[in-house]
Amino acid sequence: MNAPAMTGRFHRYAIYFSPRVDEPLAEFGRRWFGFDTETRAPVPQERRWPVPTGLLRTPARYGFHATLKAPFRLRRGRDERELFEAVQGLAGEWAPQRLGLLTPRELGSFLTLQQSLPNPKVDELAFACVRDLDPFRQPLTEEEQDRIFGKGITRQQKANVFTWGYPYVGDDYVFHMTLTSILAPHEIAPWKTKVLEWGMEYLSEPVMLRDLCVFAQASAEEPFQLIERFELRGEN
Repeated sequence: MNAPAMTGRFHRYAIYFSPRVDEPLAEFGRRWFGFDTETRAPVPQERRWPVPTGLLRTPARYGFHATLKAPFRLRRGRDERELFEAVQGLAGEWAPQRLGLLTPRELGSFLTLQQSLPNPKVDELAFACVRDLDPFRQPLTEEEQDRIFGKGITRQQKANVFTWGYPYVGDDYVFHMTLTSILAPHEIAPWKTKVLEWGMEYLSEPVMLRDLCVFAQASAEEPFQLIERFELRGEN
């Protein structure tokens, strides 16, 4: 079965958290990935850390981010303007959320940045993005579902795929910013140490989730990049 035709300017869209360009966390991202978190423009060599390209192959494709709503194709009959209006409306209902300090932790076979102390409101905001923006998501094809099921996910995660198009939502959601491709077990601790050594200056300040960021990719082969940022303006 072929994938449905695009109905927006881009192949897929996603709703992410991404730090603002002037925040220390954004500078961490620039030094780790070697490109600007807003524009994907390369940063000067002297401002990069010596992270092997192969280690960044998977996360660099998606950008420096934490997922709020996973990548999706725009549903037939919906357009980008409507999506933006919905994201803006959602942003108007939610106040900025405290992420606190972010610290390197493994998630499966990946190294990520995660909250030192979870904030339930962040999880609630992520699920609101999943739920309220789902009318814009084109359902997965059978082939796409089968690929996800082949990853050995749980029964509940399979139900999440059927309902929301992604396994890691609701009780299975973990706020994280992926830093590496798959690592061997013996590689995780050394790279965690490097993140702490190199990033101490940039990871020592508490982080706020201030925006809902719309990322998109032009084609299946292209990386995701930021196309719009909506400030959280609510009071909850």
